[in-house]
Amino acid sequence: MNSYGRTSGSRKYFILPICLFAMSALPAGCLQPQEPPYPDPGVPGLIHFGNHYEEYKDGRSDFVYLQLWNFSWLDQKGTIGDASDDTYGVAAYGFTNPENLMFSKGLTTTFGMIIRPDGNNFALNSEPYDASVPGNFYASPTFAPAQGFEMSNPAGQIDVISEDELHISGDTTDGTNRFVWDLVYTRMPGMGKGWLCWEQWPFPHILGLLPSWLTYYEHMPSAIVNGTFTVYEGKERITYDVIDAKGYADGFYGKQVYSDNLWDWIDYKQVNQPGLDDISIHFANLHGPVYDCKGGWNPCSPGNVRVYHKGIEYNFTKHEDTISIEYLDHEHDAEYGLDYVIRERVRVSDREGNELDVTWAGKQVQRVYYDVPFPFEDNLTYEILADFEGTFTPAGQAPVTIFGSGFTDWGTLLP
Repeated sequence: MNSYGRTSGSRKYFILPICLFAMSALPAGCLQPQEPPYPDPGVPGLIHFGNHYEEYKDGRSDFVYLQLWNFSWLDQKGTIGDASDDTYGVAAYGFTNPENLMFSKGLTTTFGMIIRPDGNNFALNSEPYDASVPGNFYASPTFAPAQGFEMSNPAGQIDVISEDELHISGDTTDGTNRFVWDLVYTRMPGMGKGWLCWEQWPFPHILGLLPSWLTYYEHMPSAIVNGTFTVYEGKERITYDVIDAKGYADGFYGKQVYSDNLWDWIDYKQVNQPGLDDISIHFANLHGPVYDCKGGWNPCSPGNVRVYHKGIEYNFTKHEDTISIEYLDHEHDAEYGLDYVIRERVRVSDREGNELDVTWAGKQVQRVYYDVPFPFEDNLTYEILADFEGTFTPAGQAPVTIFGSGFTDWGTLLP
């Protein structure tokens, strides 16, 4: 295994401001858990990238509104099937509580991360900018292509060229180290459109009081990425020329405390590998919070798998299909006293006879710390570059071999 991210760099991704208020102000009915609907995967458009705050502002829990735009790229120029010599980068933009409600300061930030073959992996977050100050934050409600940026803060921008092409830039620093990126994401032909995993999925009420929900979408599950990602480490400067790298772009928005998002997540794309079919696999699972549904299936935490192969999209969900998850190995993080998954097997089947059996093994890991104010628990997410192997078997057809590099992550609460 390579370095586990215990390097210089920021521990914080997005500092989420939460301000509590008198619980007696809420009616007793707010204490009842809300039964979640079944997930209904669909195809998202640019509108899901849009700033939805005004649309959902209702005076109830607006101060916990949050939104994230997330982009990643995997440069697989090393050995096929060995992720230890690959390079992986992340660029993300977020904001929360844009009106500084409930005596709590809202913010907008830009984040960068890199995982490298030498194991010198780290993450950098921009300073938190007050999103209510003019010029500090803008995001289009539609994200339709227009003059100027569709999202911007002092440390980063997103420019929508078209439904299938996005231009992102950013500049983050901790005062010693710095990331600067300029990247274009183009939808990968023949690998499917976007995926709306969960739409207004209700979570357990915040502190048992405030309604909580999240919409999560993958606008470009499979993208081609070109541009540059520059790392300034002290006086050293390294520019990574990102050329036709495998990319991914997603996002979410809702009213929620981010540390509740305990993800178990997979992004795998197999493209232009001699002797192997092109295929994309995405697994969006919440292993927490776990809570009961009034009407039947447990746990209520959503879980979806999508496979795209030869022009056909296969969707699997926890409540309709068999999704079996085995955590085969764990790694111990002595600094935080936590164990996290480092090898996992996911097996999926549906009534039509389509089957997926894939195992990943982590090769490079970077920790990302989410600092959430009291009384909520902080979140630590392990971002994992991994080797994948397995098969996807369409009903009545021969198995499709899976062999290559991909990305996963595992979120956990601090004890």
